[in-house]
Amino acid sequence: MNRRVVVLGGGIAGLAAAIALARRGYPVTLIERDPPPPAGHDEDPFLAWKRRGVPQFRLPHGFSARARSQLAAHAPDVLERLLADGIEEINVFKRLISPELWEPSDDEFTVVWARRSAFELALRRSAESEPGITFLCPAVASGLRFDRSPGGPPLVTGVRLADGRELDADVVLDCGGRSSPVSRWLAAEDAHVRTDTQDCRTVYFSRYYRFTPGCDLPKTAVAILRGDIDDLMFIGFPGDDDTFAICVEARPDDQDIRLLRHTWAWEAATSGIPAVAPWVDPANATPLDEVQTMGGHHNVRRRYVVDGRPVALGLLAVGDALCTTNPAYGWGASMALTYAFAAAEAVSSHDADPVAMALAYDAATSSEADAVYKESAAMDRARIYRSTGQEVPEHDRAEMERQHLIAEGVGAGVFFDIELGRAFSRRVNLAGPADAVLDNPDIVSRARAARERITSEPAPKPGPDLKELRAIVLAAKPKTTV
Repeated sequence: MNRRVVVLGGGIAGLAAAIALARRGYPVTLIERDPPPPAGHDEDPFLAWKRRGVPQFRLPHGFSARARSQLAAHAPDVLERLLADGIEEINVFKRLISPELWEPSDDEFTVVWARRSAFELALRRSAESEPGITFLCPAVASGLRFDRSPGGPPLVTGVRLADGRELDADVVLDCGGRSSPVSRWLAAEDAHVRTDTQDCRTVYFSRYYRFTPGCDLPKTAVAILRGDIDDLMFIGFPGDDDTFAICVEARPDDQDIRLLRHTWAWEAATSGIPAVAPWVDPANATPLDEVQTMGGHHNVRRRYVVDGRPVALGLLAVGDALCTTNPAYGWGASMALTYAFAAAEAVSSHDADPVAMALAYDAATSSEADAVYKESAAMDRARIYRSTGQEVPEHDRAEMERQHLIAEGVGAGVFFDIELGRAFSRRVNLAGPADAVLDNPDIVSRARAARERITSEPAPKPGPDLKELRAIVLAAKPKTTV
């Protein structure tokens, strides 16, 4: 065999793919632009690991049940390493209902609570222990080398590095994330990746905290902390080592709310939201870092097989390089692992036939990639229509009705209908296809009943509206001095 594999990118997708391929006997060279994690165990990698190539590194991440199940099936030692590092496995659904109501299938909602740094570090340490993986880190890929046959797609034969070196490769995995340049490199070869994209029209502000020793808040409750103030949304994210994050999602054109990037504005706003205030109270939690901000999000679906023909051979796109969804839905890491292990299977099953490899990988991933892209994009459109007051166009009305039933029926009914709770948990955890939540007629009926109940008995929304929240932020603005 001895076919040479080069992996571009050492994030979650790249590390998982490298591990899976090395364990199938392939020599893997992994190229990563950022330096390796700190060697010692005394420093918190959340603060000490320099990951400038991953702008979302210090933003909250949700590692759903799909992520855990993928590791359990394909790299159980990584899951064991996470547990040895103190990462907790939690099943929030089972904690919220009485044990006599549990069903065996409820175990599929078990998740790991971790920050991105802890999760990625466990993958990295496992990859470093694999003798078949060679790290080039820090190093930057600057292009691909191709062979062209008349009338056929380009065949990738190697990778060019920014320092002038070239690496031979029989297979290249693009795990370079949402900003990967590979599709541009292919376009220069007249090989065009078909791309669907939709602006998320959102900006995120977040901050991580650690619980104080004397905190008496029920710590698991942060996992269900979420709410909205007009078109602004706040979400709690549990983490490892007694940490958690608060994330605020807002419209990027709201200039007053964009002030949340400043500590003074963040503290005023979060303290002014009654549901969030206890979590940021200094008596309960201590900030780990400054406010983190990230915008410019897009849902993106890249298609490397068009009309049954691969755009390029010897190249598989994995993770966000294949499909990017709105980070608020917490599907990115789970799908990155799903694609990574599917890529390793396609390579090992068809390593001598690059056409069959590309087609097998596409067959294994396309329907789920399509589903998460379409669901994420539809949820974003529903939010955009609502926040901007746009009339829903005719062509999108059926889908928006479906999304409304999911949000206002399934999502809002989870606390008084156990089967809606299961359906909601299955969707957010990707325990099944992302678009399958309303495939069951019983769930549709229950969701409609829940929506009617909520519509007739709207819950009060304590706390400020968005106009009042803006005023709170502006009132806290430091006065300039002459």
